[in-house]
Amino acid sequence: MKQSRRSLLLTLLIGVAGTPVLAAQDTGTATATRAALEAFIVAWNTADNTELRQTMNFPFVSLFGGGAIVAQSAEDFSTDFTDMRQRNDWERSAFDFETLQILASSDDKVHVAIDFQRYNSANESYMEGRVFYIITRRDGHWGLQMRTSFVDTSDSDAARSAAIEGAQQAVLDFFTAFNAGDVEGVSQPLNYPHVFLAGGGTRVAENPSATSVRPSFGRMRESQGWHMSSVDSLEASYVSRNKVHFDLVFSRWHPDGTRYLTIPALWIMTRNDGHWGIQLRSLMPATFGSL
Repeated sequence: MKQSRRSLLLTLLIGVAGTPVLAAQDTGTATATRAALEAFIVAWNTADNTELRQTMNFPFVSLFGGGAIVAQSAEDFSTDFTDMRQRNDWERSAFDFETLQILASSDDKVHVAIDFQRYNSANESYMEGRVFYIITRRDGHWGLQMRTSFVDTSDSDAARSAAIEGAQQAVLDFFTAFNAGDVEGVSQPLNYPHVFLAGGGTRVAENPSATSVRPSFGRMRESQGWHMSSVDSLEASYVSRNKVHFDLVFSRWHPDGTRYLTIPALWIMTRNDGHWGIQLRSLMPATFGSL
């Protein structure tokens, strides 16, 4: 039975029970993930950027509420440890590995969350929170490629609800424009620099005119028989007033109403100058169908 574009878009608001979740099952991947995090925190505590860069993959993305910083190469990345010491008397940082969660994984990419603390020279914790990483394998090297943190800011329930509402609208606007084949419209619900991780690669769009965020709908129709896409589930997993993580599952459909592809993903939304937009999209392997 054919489904109208309107009915499929409404799936965004309804959700689909029993949507498959891609979770880590491979012991080797879990071991590599922990090893990558351990290498990173050891290098971080040396306060040596040369050491730290060796634990990363590039381009490396730092996301914060309101935007992103992208280091295209190792030479572009640095952390000012001297400033951290002067401002906060920083001495070292630590991960609490008992809190480590592998949220989703594939052969070459892992989404993880872990609690962290920062300590001063008196060994007192002066900052703590939860940090999220995307860890990738590039040319055999497992390294951190994206980070974003949530430090408790005591956001009110109203602020969190408003954040979710604004972020959801940006997702709906994206899929509405996508299904209309509106190339310009697709670029509007994004925040820049926009980062897209899929298929073992990373694309960064610095502005709306970048070709990496301008889909070729004609090519999709010709090569895939694509007609439209739907959101099967959309769950806000972590929320602050300027940043929302969505665990999202979407599907692609043929003109006859048959689904041919279902993909789980992480979308990170930010509010930049009052504009809620998609800052990062990380796609995991399809749970149904293949390209």
